[in-house]
Amino acid sequence: MRPVMTIVKTLSLSLLLASAVLADELVLKNGSVFNGIVREQGDRVIIEMDFGTMEFKKVDVRTISKGNDPISEYDAKAKTATDVKGMLELAVWAREKGLGTKATELYRKILTLDSDQADARKALGYEKVGGVWLAGDDLMVARGFIKVNGRWLTKDTAERLLEQQEASRVESDRIQLAKRVADQAHEAEMARVGLEAQRLDLESRDRDRWWSRGWIYGPAPFYGVGGYALPTALPPPRPLPPTQPSVIPLGQPSPLPPNRPR
Repeated sequence: MRPVMTIVKTLSLSLLLASAVLADELVLKNGSVFNGIVREQGDRVIIEMDFGTMEFKKVDVRTISKGNDPISEYDAKAKTATDVKGMLELAVWAREKGLGTKATELYRKILTLDSDQADARKALGYEKVGGVWLAGDDLMVARGFIKVNGRWLTKDTAERLLEQQEASRVESDRIQLAKRVADQAHEAEMARVGLEAQRLDLESRDRDRWWSRGWIYGPAPFYGVGGYALPTALPPPRPLPPTQPSVIPLGQPSPLPPNRPR
């Protein structure tokens, strides 16, 4: 079995080397070299390779060495590849020549003619699981993988990772809650301190107002002999009650005051 595998690998390598020789060679000014099918469009240079297509500005290209034109040869072969067998052979040839996009188009066209064609399915990444051809995410799920944060993981690894993420989320929520409680307690304490400061300020103003009026009267107290607080000014005199004027008729003597005891 090993000699057969060695022969297959040798043939595959020979085909790849041959396709690289027959393909165009594009050399950039920075020294990078690419092999594929080169096309020029305006001020751009496009090279189609087996793994994809790249595009460069002409000013960045140093040289283009043209090999055989596999696209023209592909077009000629495609006219005679009308059945599934011919298309499969042409798709294999196209991949060997670096025409990966053309090969993919052929494999998809083959599946429209025979949806169960195994070679085309496998070439497009399908695998038969339980009698059903699956690819992409469906295939990974069928294999028992779980997608976590964009990565496909085995079930055990995914479960451990999800448990760790859940524990981290719970711890983060606990820290956030403790922080909110601490912030609320701080705000309540600051409010209490502010109210206490207002109370002390009002009491201080009341004391200043009492001393500014003096002990009883006056704007400020005066400390005299012995330290007693004396009023700085006498109180204003109280107005006398109104009296009825004494009217004495003319021609009558004024009444004498009563005799005062001696």
